[in-house]
Amino acid sequence: MNPLISRIIFVILGIFLFAGAFISYSCKRLNERIMLSWSIFSLILILLGAVPALSDWCSGFNRTETVGLFIILSAIIIILFKLSEYVSILSRKNQELAMHVSLLNQENERILSELQQITGKSKTEL
Repeated sequence: MNPLISRIIFVILGIFLFAGAFISYSCKRLNERIMLSWSIFSLILILLGAVPALSDWCSGFNRTETVGLFIILSAIIIILFKLSEYVSILSRKNQELAMHVSLLNQENERILSELQQITGKSKTEL
């Protein structure tokens, strides 16, 4: 495969990855740290394709190796991106659950103190 084509593929892959990270962040499927990591990785891919000195190693591959490499690389990147989305969603849900538990604990303490004032018993007796 022509090194120019592989460089173009790197740039396109980086652009799509950057756009996907930004869209996932705006849809609240990625948190800030994971989105920043994917953005940096996509910018590295764009630089690998845009700067000829960084992509000289692509000229050593023959056609079948390059196609296979890009297919495997794309599949790995997509799988890792989806996994990071799932981790980010679960992390956000865990944080929301912790907030709900905290609010419920506060409400429980308030109810127990009101019950203590009404009955005159201590919290351990109730």
